[in-house]
Amino acid sequence: MSSLFSTYSVAVLLSALPPAPTANTDLALDLQGNLGVHTLQVGPGRVAHYQVVGTLSNASSDGLAYFSTNLSFSGGALPQATNPTSGTMASFAPPLGFSNPAGFGGTIVGGELVQVGGAQNTIRNTIAAAPLGNVVLGVAQPSAPQVLVSGDLAAPYVVGTYSLAAHGSRANVILPGQTGTPFYKVDKVGNTSSNALVVEVHAILARPGVVSVGVGQEQTLAIDAGPANAGRTYVCLGSLSGTTPGLMLPGGAILPVHPDGYTSFTVNHPNTAILQNSMGVLDANGRGRVVFHPDSRFVGKTVNHAFYLPSTGLEFVSESEAVQVVQ
Repeated sequence: MSSLFSTYSVAVLLSALPPAPTANTDLALDLQGNLGVHTLQVGPGRVAHYQVVGTLSNASSDGLAYFSTNLSFSGGALPQATNPTSGTMASFAPPLGFSNPAGFGGTIVGGELVQVGGAQNTIRNTIAAAPLGNVVLGVAQPSAPQVLVSGDLAAPYVVGTYSLAAHGSRANVILPGQTGTPFYKVDKVGNTSSNALVVEVHAILARPGVVSVGVGQEQTLAIDAGPANAGRTYVCLGSLSGTTPGLMLPGGAILPVHPDGYTSFTVNHPNTAILQNSMGVLDANGRGRVVFHPDSRFVGKTVNHAFYLPSTGLEFVSESEAVQVVQ
């Protein structure tokens, strides 16, 4: 009987108390590359930097108390994100704040990062050795978006389009108007959302896109097969007939140039004045430089070029880059 009475009494007392303020805000996670771009262009095997910027939907709270997200990259495994050691985000990482046992940068599970992030010391711990930081108010308010996570990813060695995505995100905010005595009350955000960062892996950077024969212009194709392919032989071929269905290579890969007379010319006559350095060896960084210098026979045509690395197995192939030739 006394047990039932106690439970009932507590329920009555709690119902008589004024309702605690609740969070009425959402958290948006914006996955970005350098300079805030949402599409990264990177060479094969190259390392690219990313960041996750958090913004609350309104200022009804005193800012983030905790956040956690999972990150996955369709182009391969991710290393741990950076562990913050200074600035605002240091308050969300040990020893100033909490994180999962593997650290603020997340736990690597099958190449995915799980539970990236952490929480501030809203319990105002003064007994244990950690967490021992002071709470920072106003984190990720609409007027001051906060870089929550920074990290690096390695682009795959296959040209194409990939994505870095966040999922399973969670967050708490500090309820407004508190002094932190004896601790800070928090509540869950209403919703979390995120966009994906698009990662485009390109093996050719071709400039310019239009060349004039009359003024002797040429197109430079900066080719990049990635550092793991340094010192390998490359072959660049061309076509006046587009890119599909492409050219089947001995190892089984498809080079995106449709075979025609110009293709045969580039196969049988490498390193001519028209297509200079069309065959060669990649440098110590896995890069090379091909120059297309057209003559009057190409005027009015669109020319495509692509390169590959000969192999006994499936060859490395680039995308195709086009140039318009005018008088």
